Amino acid sequence: MDVNNTPYFLLRGAADFEQDSLELAWNPKAHALTLAQNQALRLPVSDPAAALLAWQNAEAMAVDSFGQIGRLSADRSRVQFDSGRGFLSLQDGDLRDVAAPVGGFTDLAFAAVSVQPVSGYGQPAGDGRLALPFSNGTDSHGLLLFHLARRWQTACTWSSLPGEDGTEQLPLRACIDAENRIWLISASRLMLCAGEPLPLPYSPQAVRFEPLQTNPHPLQRLWQQNLPAGWQALAICCDLQQLYVLCHDGAGSQSVLARALAERGDAPFSVYACPAELPFAVDLALAGDSSLPVADGVRLAALAPQAAGDPDFVQRDCPVLSLHWDSQAETGSARLVRERFPMLSQRFARFVASADGQLRYQARSDASNPASPPLARELHALRRPQYFGEGSAVIGPSLDQQRLFDSLQVDTHWHRLYLDACIPSGCAIGIEVRAFADGDGPRPAFIEQAAPVLNPMSSELPFGTGLADAQAGGGLYEILLQRRDGPVRQLRGRYLEIRVSLRGDGRSSPAVHALRLYYPRFCYQENYLPEYLRQEWAPDANQGLGPANGADLRERLLAAFEGVLTPLEGRIAAAEQLVHPDAAPAEHLPWLAEALGGQWPAHWPESRQRRWLGDLTLVQQYKGTLAAVNLALDIASDGGVQRGEIVVMENFRLRRTMATILGIDMDDAEHPLTLGTGMSGNSIVGDSLILSELDAKEFIALFAPELASAEEAAAVKAFFEQYAHQLSVLLHGRAVKLRSNVEAVLAEQLPGHLQYKIIETERPFVLGISPLLGVDTFVETAQPAKRVTLDDTYLGREGVLKNPAAFSPEDINATAH
Repeated sequence: MDVNNTPYFLLRGAADFEQDSLELAWNPKAHALTLAQNQALRLPVSDPAAALLAWQNAEAMAVDSFGQIGRLSADRSRVQFDSGRGFLSLQDGDLRDVAAPVGGFTDLAFAAVSVQPVSGYGQPAGDGRLALPFSNGTDSHGLLLFHLARRWQTACTWSSLPGEDGTEQLPLRACIDAENRIWLISASRLMLCAGEPLPLPYSPQAVRFEPLQTNPHPLQRLWQQNLPAGWQALAICCDLQQLYVLCHDGAGSQSVLARALAERGDAPFSVYACPAELPFAVDLALAGDSSLPVADGVRLAALAPQAAGDPDFVQRDCPVLSLHWDSQAETGSARLVRERFPMLSQRFARFVASADGQLRYQARSDASNPASPPLARELHALRRPQYFGEGSAVIGPSLDQQRLFDSLQVDTHWHRLYLDACIPSGCAIGIEVRAFADGDGPRPAFIEQAAPVLNPMSSELPFGTGLADAQAGGGLYEILLQRRDGPVRQLRGRYLEIRVSLRGDGRSSPAVHALRLYYPRFCYQENYLPEYLRQEWAPDANQGLGPANGADLRERLLAAFEGVLTPLEGRIAAAEQLVHPDAAPAEHLPWLAEALGGQWPAHWPESRQRRWLGDLTLVQQYKGTLAAVNLALDIASDGGVQRGEIVVMENFRLRRTMATILGIDMDDAEHPLTLGTGMSGNSIVGDSLILSELDAKEFIALFAPELASAEEAAAVKAFFEQYAHQLSVLLHGRAVKLRSNVEAVLAEQLPGHLQYKIIETERPFVLGISPLLGVDTFVETAQPAKRVTLDDTYLGREGVLKNPAAFSPEDINATAH
């Protein structure tokens, strides 16, 4: 809402710019609506029968984080890895081969290795697990799970029921999601498995009570779900939110089934029909930049096998699909992305399961030799854009299966359109609109608007920043919405429909990053001029051609001034942003601090400067107190006091003698330093336990000065000289590196008569517990353990021996070289 209280609609993001045109597409890298790629694809030849045969004979391959390759043995009974000395059998920590309990393995799935889930297209984050479904082909099936880092293996099995077709239970493909759950597909079913063995071996003993179930979460099949009728599964993959299954109907048609990654077994499937020009695909994987958010859409690479009529298979392209849902028809479609992903050759029609999440395919090491061993090659988009020359689509919020802007007001006067857009040389953006009162009735024709005009401001919002890159012809463009002909050219109606047209030169494309539609119009003529100068005619769709009347011309002329003055008035109304610590421009922060009598080192980051500026008056108001010192140190250390990394102690509190006085409430349950430990002061013989006559004199002088003698008064004086006006500042963890900042703050904030001492420690503690009990009582995030270094690490005191998630940890260095 602007300074005139005029609201606006905002379109920004892939979901807001969803449209039905094949010539327009959301560009996740530019984060804008652009013309779609229109490269001439070199797709493989499609032959469903031969493709299904290639799918059956394809061998699975996996690549760990160190480039080591794993595969199934020739009889698919074991897992092998390339150690540089040939392929060897993979073994667990007990030197047992990773072998199928029955029959042979049908697939090899790898979870990407990551500490946290990867944002973006969502390559699943895992910890180095291999999922290996197996089957004897008739009545016994199961899943074997192997952990590359921890070197354990566990398995679960299930059997076909009497009278049930065993092929319906046979797991064909597998994938692992971010929560280490294993999703399996058979010919017509989806299955979910989860669980793992205990982290350490457990030996039951007869002399004690034992749990009914030793492992509460063993590996097991949780449920199975039938796929939609008529579809047979071929491949499976997932991101952080959705599961995708590539299917065929047995007659050459294919679809992608999408389902939420929910543990319940009755979640519905969404069916996305594949285009007719897509060659018969047999494998599916995520394609895209993992740094991009999931909200920007998902792209799926569909691998088609090499056909017999294409022996060379040189520079064929891997088809990539984008999924689109039509809310009006409630159907989905998988569109072919007109962007080339060239492949050099193909050994097997299978993607490679990669630990780093990079999309790879199996190529031949020698393209001229069909029998050469497979090689894992990365699959990337060809960096040579070629766009459609023109494209148009209706955009807007999804409303009743339509894309309409609904003002919820009768006879709304639609005002102005702002575009955060880039229009390179040779490109153009066209806008057409139509307003109407009934969303279900007949609609007028679209009215072409004038070309967008570049506004010198980066945004019409007060002190806002634009989304478009000014170096690429970007900026803020505006359009005053109006009819092109007739005496009254107002656009009125409850609903508004916008059709945007993008035109390019084939090599570049305009880009729309955001759209803001303001309504209703704040008209200077209607609000400020006398009534006889206002518009007396009503707009009529059938008013015909002709010049505008005087009132309409005057209204649009004044709207030109309003378009300049309203953003300026908005900046004036929001002028407090220029001096607010959280909103002021970065270049204003130094002089704002000087105006308040404060300053900071030039190397401080902007976030710290803003917080210091916001709390500067509070620090000044209580300067010299413990609270102000703690606040200043917390700002200078980016929260080090709040995290407990910096502890400021007044030395007199080290004399916890108050706990021995009877009849006085000494409860310190909420004290930030002692945390309720003051009441236990007498539990250990020390300074807090009064045993000597001298200590008793101190208390007599403090609490009964009228009874104190000269000797006792001297004892009190010595007491204060020993503990008063002194501080100890404890630094541990990350705060040790900020010692210079701490010293600068203490020198500035402490009164001149106070003395302080900085103590660095590797061990965090709460005053009163760690010194007395000798235990670590401060709760903090444990730092990851250091790796053991030969001739440098003290065993038992630092460093942890940990296996990397690799097929062969002992061959990592050899593989790297």
